[in-house]
Amino acid sequence: MKSINFQRNKSLIRVVNEKVKKKKQRNWDRILYLCLLGLFLLFLSYYFLFKFAYISAYGHVIIESTKIRLTDDARIINFKVHEGDSIQVNDTLFSYALDRDDDINGNSASQSISIGSIVGAKKDDWWVKEIFSIKKKIALNNIDIAENEGLITTFKSEIKRLTNEVILDVLPKTRLDYVQNEILKLETLNKKLQKENNELYGLIRTLGPQVNSATYKSPRIYSSTGGGGNNMDDSQKLLFSEELLTEPKYFKSPVNGIATRIYAHDFETVLKTEDIISIHQSHPAYIKAFFEQEDLRYFNVGDEFNITFPDGTTSVGILKRFYIATYTLPEEFQKKYEPTTRSIAGDIYPKDSTEFVKWKTFYKMSVDISKLKFN
Repeated sequence: MKSINFQRNKSLIRVVNEKVKKKKQRNWDRILYLCLLGLFLLFLSYYFLFKFAYISAYGHVIIESTKIRLTDDARIINFKVHEGDSIQVNDTLFSYALDRDDDINGNSASQSISIGSIVGAKKDDWWVKEIFSIKKKIALNNIDIAENEGLITTFKSEIKRLTNEVILDVLPKTRLDYVQNEILKLETLNKKLQKENNELYGLIRTLGPQVNSATYKSPRIYSSTGGGGNNMDDSQKLLFSEELLTEPKYFKSPVNGIATRIYAHDFETVLKTEDIISIHQSHPAYIKAFFEQEDLRYFNVGDEFNITFPDGTTSVGILKRFYIATYTLPEEFQKKYEPTTRSIAGDIYPKDSTEFVKWKTFYKMSVDISKLKFN
């Protein structure tokens, strides 16, 4: 019987190394997704909280101000205050002088004078009569100049026609020469009248009120570094101009406040339509708020509102009054591509003097206003 020998050779043991398990990596995409989802949910919660639980409105800080103007054109002589100065009632703001030419010509309805007032003038006002006569002469000369200009225009329009008729022997050449001579004569006369007017204007500048020799001092040239110009009174400061101006007048403040802006400078001419100086009262300051119409049932007079200023600071204000009539939302709050929004306006005042100090620095700046609906 044949023997069977299994495993004649040595058995081989195969060793298989186990694979090292890698650490599980973080799923950053999933984390980012969850973070974004959380932020979105927080935003929705914040939006719906303020949408349905809070009243939101726009507003801007307003401080009562007074803008000073004159009723006639004038030349400013000197400002007695500077921007930022505190002003009391009856403090002198500036000195100015009016133009006498309007008085004499009668062009200014508010300050025109009659011949009777000139006849009854004082002896020292003889120059007023002289100026009146000179002005009358200038006015008559201007009428003659205007008439001559009309004749010159008419003659010049006929030159071409007369030239053609002379060429065709319809008219004698003397007719054309006559028209040309008339044009030359009228132009010469206008130049003479214009020169006469210039001389008369120069004569007017030499006339004026008699100055008392005891008080009058000849103009001095002051050094720009010595500050001597401040020693001149307002009458002497007018000597730089040959205009016919009134005696210096002084404008006094009608209100208490702070001079926030001066629009002109010394010796400048201001028109009656131009602002000269603006005075802001130290109080009251308030916020003009604009509420949506559907929020009307959620607030009443006396409610407190949270105010957020542009720099992030907050304050508290009290609604003193609101207007039932609707107002157009100001342009800075109105979206351009939406129909015009009409809102309810109200006035919010500081809760106390401490809050008022914060408001003064945000004049005419936009603020955000909020309040709990059911508070």
